[in-house]
Amino acid sequence: MAGSGYFRGAAILAAAGFISKLLGALYRIPLARLLGGEGMGLYQMAYPIYTVVLSLSTAGIPVAISILVAERLALGDVGGAKRIFRVALFLMAGTGAVFSFLVMNNAHFLAERVLREPRAYYAIAAISPAIFFASVVSVLRGYFQGFQQMKPTALSQLVEQLVRVATVLFLSWWLLPAGIEWSAAGAAFGAVTGGLAALLVLALIYKRFRSSTRMLRKGAASPSGSTLSLMGRMLVIALPLSLGGMVMSLMQAADAVIVPLRLQLAGYSAARSVELFGQLTGMAGTLLNLPAIVTMSIATSLIPAVSKAASLRKLGMVRSHLRTSLRATLLFVLPAACGLWILASPIGLLLYDLEEVGQPLSVLAPGVIFLGLYQVSSGSLQGLGKPYIPAGNFLAGVMLKIFLTYKLAALPSLGVQGAALATVAGFALAFFLNYRSLVKLTGLSLPWQRNLLKPGAAALFMSVVVYWFYHQSLVYMSSNRATLAAVFIGILVYGFALVFLGAVQETDLRYVPKAGPWLARFLKKMHLLK
Repeated sequence: MAGSGYFRGAAILAAAGFISKLLGALYRIPLARLLGGEGMGLYQMAYPIYTVVLSLSTAGIPVAISILVAERLALGDVGGAKRIFRVALFLMAGTGAVFSFLVMNNAHFLAERVLREPRAYYAIAAISPAIFFASVVSVLRGYFQGFQQMKPTALSQLVEQLVRVATVLFLSWWLLPAGIEWSAAGAAFGAVTGGLAALLVLALIYKRFRSSTRMLRKGAASPSGSTLSLMGRMLVIALPLSLGGMVMSLMQAADAVIVPLRLQLAGYSAARSVELFGQLTGMAGTLLNLPAIVTMSIATSLIPAVSKAASLRKLGMVRSHLRTSLRATLLFVLPAACGLWILASPIGLLLYDLEEVGQPLSVLAPGVIFLGLYQVSSGSLQGLGKPYIPAGNFLAGVMLKIFLTYKLAALPSLGVQGAALATVAGFALAFFLNYRSLVKLTGLSLPWQRNLLKPGAAALFMSVVVYWFYHQSLVYMSSNRATLAAVFIGILVYGFALVFLGAVQETDLRYVPKAGPWLARFLKKMHLLK
């Protein structure tokens, strides 16, 4: 019963996380239509500063607290678990307040001297209080997770994202008459209201939860060691867990600094450079990250499976998990990348009313493949107990990306497309380094004909059909309708191409919820499935 309760809680948390990430990606589409490229550029300049500071102050903390709390509870030491919570709350509230103050107080410096865009000041100042709320929220979430109570975290994530999205869209629209910089600041302030809403939800739940554990306090032993040693242990656990997020945040911050300045060197005005940066990161980048929501779910589910097999020293099972996950990832990311490449400009017109977004999007499209494979291979390495390897590999990819961005974005012939190309190269290097590590650790080998060549051929055939269908449809319907129809046709064509080429077998369809077994029986009756 306890095991089923744990898995049910994990499923709730995973579902809430998926919905939150989906909302977090989708809201940028209407936001981009409100702000345009220039406004999105100002917003995207402030946001990486927030995420960098947040990763320094909170990344890995919820998991670290949950581990320490769970350890004390396993010993029947509820009082010790509560002491951990109090120490963590003191530490994170203090650091959160200090970081919020520092960002707020130095917003002018960050905007004018670091980003070289004075208008970004308003968005940086607006988002700075969110650091404090996020720091406190991370402690409460970790405390509940230590008790294996996943619903408070799930509920707070959903409330936070809903309030945030509502605030972002309303304030960006309401403040638009005051100027694009104020509208971007209104969007940035959504992180503050979202964090406050999550804190209020968790505080109310904690008030009720505290009374239910109060009677267990008597006779409990406190954890050994001073408050400082407890803080130190918390940070030691959190550090390796936070490395990936920290590197990603640093990459985004580097983009915010480098890309607009190098575009100006390529001959663009300051305002135009910010606009192109917004198109790259706030519009095309959003579409790059949408498929990553699915591949991140694959990676998350892979970690415990690989960890369990590795702990039992079943290397064959580990390799089986790796092959299955990489294969599932390729089946998904190949058509997604091809679709974004073929329909880049029509998708930009459909979602943002801006065909120009297609230029960076078409270059970014292959990045869907490498980002997805990097995420899944990173999950594999984390499951093998090697969290530093994917973080180091990603850092190598980021260094390559920064170097190429600096060189290519300044070329008039490439401009923002050079920055997009650098992003793809960075993700590609990170994945290939991860894959090399997996081969060394597990002896992994992939049957490439079934895993890459056949799905690749199906995706290529789909691309040809989609391209032909879209351009033929323009005679009869608008571009937006033709785009939607082409996407639908592409899904059907890709699915049938996989079956005809023998890239999908009955065992693959069994993993598709509900419809999978029925579809397998239907295709077998039609003699389309082996």
